[in-house]
Amino acid sequence: MSKKIRANKILVVDDHDLVLRGMIALLKTHYPDAEIKTARTAQTAWTVINTISLDLVILDLSIPDNSDSGSRSEVGISLLKDLMAQSPDINIAVISTEIKALIRVIHEIDHHQGGFTASNKALPEEEVLKRISNALDGCSHTKEIKAQHRGTHLKEPWLKVLKLAGEEGLQDQTISERLCVTVGTVRHYWKKIYDVLEIDPSDEKQDGRNLRILSQIRARELGLIE
Repeated sequence: MSKKIRANKILVVDDHDLVLRGMIALLKTHYPDAEIKTARTAQTAWTVINTISLDLVILDLSIPDNSDSGSRSEVGISLLKDLMAQSPDINIAVISTEIKALIRVIHEIDHHQGGFTASNKALPEEEVLKRISNALDGCSHTKEIKAQHRGTHLKEPWLKVLKLAGEEGLQDQTISERLCVTVGTVRHYWKKIYDVLEIDPSDEKQDGRNLRILSQIRARELGLIE
């Protein structure tokens, strides 16, 4: 392949040994001259990123922050967001089963100057390689994320309401105090959340469903929250 010489230094971030070994073997076959580094945690990834000038970062989103913590897509999203801010022209290929979570940083992805591609781990090897190659070329492939994003964008205050209610079990009064807004504003946010997530309050209530819990489920399915 004509692109072999471009893949000088590649970092693969994934906490599964089997996946790491498979990816390294795949890269060595198609980019035999590349210097390949690996990281199993966000902490280790930053050590490599801050010491080596990389041509490409291949990133799984569900990774642990350090060797003592569990894997969460929130950690990978945080790493990705900070990486794009620190190195706006670095090439990135996200390969993960948690692709939906990229909707949380869609605006940062849109403004990223380097190559950016996203692939589900379930894709055929040939397609994954194609997207890695596209990222190295400085191209973007984010159509799946864009399709998901249409009509499902939650503003930051709405996301905070969802997280405070879901993660901390807070009621509207306490949420309003945390966000420094009125209770009426929080209830307005909930209406907006229901609308974006296509939840019909009257129908769902009639069926005996809890609107707040249903909102959490829908938002999680779309990758909007952890």
